[in-house]
Amino acid sequence: MDAATGIHEGNKRFVQAVRAGDSATMPSLYTRDAKILPPNGDAVVGADAIAQFWRAFSELGIAEARPVTLEVIPMGDYALEVGDTSVFGKEGALVDRGKIMVLWKNEEGVWKMHRDTWNSSVPLSEA
Repeated sequence: MDAATGIHEGNKRFVQAVRAGDSATMPSLYTRDAKILPPNGDAVVGADAIAQFWRAFSELGIAEARPVTLEVIPMGDYALEVGDTSVFGKEGALVDRGKIMVLWKNEEGVWKMHRDTWNSSVPLSEA
């Protein structure tokens, strides 16, 4: 499977897991040595930490995340995805929108997230 198709399939599984609040599935979407690099937080490493991260995400009231791939740069067993994302609460209200950059890796024939980072496009409010 080519990188663009694999990333599309991986993102579909990710969206389904977020909608279902299924944090237990999340580690399977990442490589064995994956790192999540969230904004305003430390790196998240390991299957248990990845599941806990997404459990906390759901507990914040996030009901949906919609990644939109704008560019895929294939690099052999790796591919870089650049895109946008929107995050919605349980009532369907937009919580945040931003940019994503994900390094995907083909692990045993399945494209999985290897390094996952994003940031907000919403301007900081003046304090």
